[in-house]
Order: sequence, then structure tokens, then C-alpha cells
Amino acid sequence: MADSASTDEWYENYYSRVNISATNGSKVSNLYHKLLEKNFRSNKNYRILEVGANKEEHFNFVVDNFSLYVMTDIRESSNRNKIQDERVEFRQADVENLPFDDSTFDRVISTCVFHHVADPEKAFEEVRRVLVHGGFFSLMLPNDPGFAYRFFRGITSLRKAQKFGVLNMAKLAHAREHRNHYLSLLTILNWVFREDEISVRKFPFGLPIYGLNLLTVLTIKVVKQER
Repeated sequence: MADSASTDEWYENYYSRVNISATNGSKVSNLYHKLLEKNFRSNKNYRILEVGANKEEHFNFVVDNFSLYVMTDIRESSNRNKIQDERVEFRQADVENLPFDDSTFDRVISTCVFHHVADPEKAFEEVRRVLVHGGFFSLMLPNDPGFAYRFFRGITSLRKAQKFGVLNMAKLAHAREHRNHYLSLLTILNWVFREDEISVRKFPFGLPIYGLNLLTVLTIKVVKQER
């Protein structure tokens, strides 16, 4: 099997079935999505952009009083576009080069995307560029390679991968795709959004040691200034 096809096959056929945080309907998946939306009981007619939408897993957790919801992902998929809502659209796009004008969206949502991108600083800058003054960036970062994250993944997702007979594929895809260290991402994010308001929630223990938490949910309110 070709290298490029292996990763594509993983995301198309196995990722949402094996990865415990992406398995539709699982308690863990539901909890992760709810955590990201905890601060948004209303979307106030927002224009929302979701980057890395995958197979539309997060959409059902978003309060739907928005005016526009644009899903983007770097991969096209036959499993998309099942949502029957004229306010919702899908566009294939790279978060490092978003095809939108400056200050287009009131909110940007991201679930576990920035570990994967080649240039996270460029991607964060693109997110900030397309947000309006006072807009919000909601993102989740897995605390990889922290101890708690790796241990939990080993007893959940990797165990499921072994059951499906794709353990090596799961490990290879993770090694290829999780190229950015959590602490590096946090440092880059704090630099790009240095003039903005950042709130942080660490799950599940709220401890300041990243290795003892599974994930971090951040909500950033953008204060647009000339740079």
C-alpha cells in the first residue's frame, strides 16, 4: 500500500470508528464536543467557520441560532454534506491558506486540528485574520505527548484499533499526523494571539502540569489591532 493511500484510508475508513474521541455517539466523544461548546449557549446570529470538520461530528453540539456555518477540511469525503440546512455549506480548504476575506467570521471552531498542520503559526494567523474584532476562536488541543494522553489512548483507541486489525495503521497515522508537540503549539498560539483575551480549561483535572491532563480547551476573544 502506498504511503499516501495508507493515511487517506485511515481517515476515510477507520479514524471515526477507532479513535475514541471521534467515535460518533461515544461518551468520550460527546463529552469532548460539549466541553468545546460550554461557553457558547448562544451563537447570536454568528457567522461560524469550522476548520478540520472531518465528517461533521461536531456540528450537532453547536447551538443553531447562527446565520452561517461553513465547514472546511483539507480532505474531500463522500460522507459529508448530509446536513439539510441552507445556512450550512462545506468547502474543501487548508487552514494554512483559508479562502476567505479578512474579518469574515464571528467565530472559528477547531477540534484537534493543529497537531496535524505543517505550519501551525501560519494556520493560527489565518484563523485570526478571518475573525472580526471581538470574534471568538474555540479550539481543543490534545495534550500529546503527555503521559495521561498517551496512557488513555493506549487503553482506548489503540485497543479498538487492535480489535479491528489496524493497530499498525493507527500508530503510523498518529506518528505522521501528530507532528506538533502540545507545548510548542501553546507557545505559538500565545504569540499569535498575544494581544487577545485567552481563557484556558484543562481537562479532566485542571492541573497546571500538561502531562496530567488529557486535553486543553481554549476560548480566545480577538482584539483586532494593526500589526
